[in-house]
Amino acid sequence: MTRDHEKRKIEINDRREREEAAPDGEGVTTPAVDDAGSAASEAPVDWQAKAAEYLDLAQRKEAELRNYRKRNQQDLQDARRFAVEGLLADLFPALDGLAQAAHTYRDKPDGEDPLLDGVRRTVRSLEKALLRHGVEKINEAGVPYDSHLHHALNVEESADVTCETVAEVYVEGFRMGNVVLKPAMVRVVKPAA
Repeated sequence: MTRDHEKRKIEINDRREREEAAPDGEGVTTPAVDDAGSAASEAPVDWQAKAAEYLDLAQRKEAELRNYRKRNQQDLQDARRFAVEGLLADLFPALDGLAQAAHTYRDKPDGEDPLLDGVRRTVRSLEKALLRHGVEKINEAGVPYDSHLHHALNVEESADVTCETVAEVYVEGFRMGNVVLKPAMVRVVKPAA
């Protein structure tokens, strides 16, 4: 038998003798014994306070994790939006050129010129692709002028209108949700002074 085992056996026997000597275990305090066999002398622990402390810590960490995930998701959405906006800003001039070419020959019927038909199909295809990805056209005439949606190239006065109104759309604009990607180029009619 090793010395540790002998010490442990002696401590257990001493404890039994004290318990037998005291009626109903009164006045007997049993020292806590650690793995090495020695009595540990620790102050009593308030387990409810410890549990409350750990619960508070866990709740704070959970809130931090939720906030981190929200920030991460928002950053990811912003990065996607900025990437898409940059790509679209580069594509809009090409789309405008194709749309202008198709508009120039708007009186020419389909099927007469294969090149013109190809340009028209390309414009329609690009516009459908933009629409599928949430990009909407800004191309309505007769609506109130909005400086966020429209860029006025010409402004005329008229007694026929009561507020600034878009009379004609020269070049279509585009928006994605509430974000204007490209304002429409328009002619505006305002009330006569």
